[in-house]
Amino acid sequence: MDRKFEILKRVPLFCELTDDELEKISHITVLRHYRRNSTVFVEGQQLSTDYFIQSGIVKVTKVQNNGNEQIICLLQKGEMFPHVGFFCDSPYPGTAVAVTDCILLAISIDDFDRLMDSNPLIAKSVMKMMDKRLLYFQRRLQDVISGDVHRKVVITLLWLVEEYGILREDGIFISIPLTHQDFANMLGMSRESVNRVLNQLKKDQLLNINRKGILIYNPDALQRTLSPVKE
Repeated sequence: MDRKFEILKRVPLFCELTDDELEKISHITVLRHYRRNSTVFVEGQQLSTDYFIQSGIVKVTKVQNNGNEQIICLLQKGEMFPHVGFFCDSPYPGTAVAVTDCILLAISIDDFDRLMDSNPLIAKSVMKMMDKRLLYFQRRLQDVISGDVHRKVVITLLWLVEEYGILREDGIFISIPLTHQDFANMLGMSRESVNRVLNQLKKDQLLNINRKGILIYNPDALQRTLSPVKE
């Protein structure tokens, strides 16, 4: 079996398919390599391709009315994107950029449409995936719009721990090279506001940030900073 077949076997969307069905899909997919900070597609372009992440992390951003960039989501191995456009003719809803070096499996939207038409299991899996992402975005939106800057930053850090954290002897490491500006873009806030919170958390010895990622020394201690101080 070729490499594309092995990748497809690990994609949750195709988990119920037979080897023969996966083999057919592998013939209409292409492996693409993207270096860190390279663009996969741009917001507003005509949607032409769906992608599955074999390795690496991709961020999807949108430009707000004031011209600022906001990070809508971070995607990792096994995930599919974009999450819209399957049942209507629409452009890419955001800009996708490789946060790290990435290997993506690409399939044209026309081929994917025919795939869903011929296999109801895939169409059903797509609808389940879209429902799951909708719930995810609702949760993230609630986290972003509620509370002060400190709460928003800490909630985002704990979410990153949950989604991407790697257990180490010195804590939980989030292997994503996010800058302070990236954090601000995720929250739709000014870099200065986010900087103050991150610097205070670092001063309190709760975390450390460098170019390789974020180390959370004790997630429970970070969580406790959200609790009101008892007199």
